[in-house]
Amino acid sequence: MDEEANLTASQRVKFLRKELKLTQAEFAKLISVSTSLITYLEQGKRTLNDRYIKLICDSFGVNSQWIKTGKGSLYNEEKEARVSKLLALFKGLKPRYQQFVLKQIEEFLKMQDEEG
Repeated sequence: MDEEANLTASQRVKFLRKELKLTQAEFAKLISVSTSLITYLEQGKRTLNDRYIKLICDSFGVNSQWIKTGKGSLYNEEKEARVSKLLALFKGLKPRYQQFVLKQIEEFLKMQDEEG
């Protein structure tokens, strides 16, 4: 992913958000900031400081070095391993069970949102 090294940190935030298939509002909600902040960060109108980098990295398992410089893996290796394991387990389920798991995850996300 050498082309990502040529992006600014702000552009990498946008790249990540699109990679996650999230709107600016969804991304903002998941890291507990305003949508306008994400807009300004992506446009380079606000500085991507260490606090915002930490929020993004902690929320999505992103490698902070990648956000800052574009070098290294997008995700932390630990997250990569968890996602790979989850995907392998999910693929092993029959379609009706996959649908059940997806519904349960959606319910967990709702519960998480209600907790704040």
